[in-house]
Amino acid sequence: MVAAPGPSFMVLVNETLRFGRGAGLVTILGSSTGLLMWAVTSALGLAALTQTSPLVFTTFKLVGAAYLCYLAVMTVRNRRKFGHQPEQVPEEYGGADLWRSYRSGLVTSAANPKMATVYLALIPQFLPAGGGSPADVVTLTAVQIMISAGWYAVVVTLVGLARRLLAMPVMRVGLAWVSGAVLLLLGLRTAVMTGPMA
Repeated sequence: MVAAPGPSFMVLVNETLRFGRGAGLVTILGSSTGLLMWAVTSALGLAALTQTSPLVFTTFKLVGAAYLCYLAVMTVRNRRKFGHQPEQVPEEYGGADLWRSYRSGLVTSAANPKMATVYLALIPQFLPAGGGSPADVVTLTAVQIMISAGWYAVVVTLVGLARRLLAMPVMRVGLAWVSGAVLLLLGLRTAVMTGPMA
């Protein structure tokens, strides 16, 4: 489930290609924070609202779709700088940029209503009969988040190595168009996704 490409996966790849492995790792932190938020809301029973309320589900999916489309537009607009590796990376990539990468991971994960399904339908299947204790839920949630972060760290490492192939401007621009198109398609797919009530 974690390895299946989705919005969070694509945003992670996009951030790593655009700004390097540091940005990718910070994006993982943001995505993991979003997963933790879903776990907490699930434990409090709030995540169930996305499965029972069409309004809540639609709000979440439209926010997520709009953000993915925004990232797609920004990627294409900055296509000539896509994957560019300045000589002075520490000076070029500061706190504001780290916050942007963190925010990208957080918003993409937190605005994905399908994550509610993971915590409402998938994780309970691994609990003991009767629902288990809060400690059981915390343990399973922590394991799921660690698996997700571990897989994404592998992806960041591989994509970071691939950035070295982006020395040619034509390759950077072409990859920016591809990345922007994929983000846009994911945004449109998110916008038309149907919930359990549909």
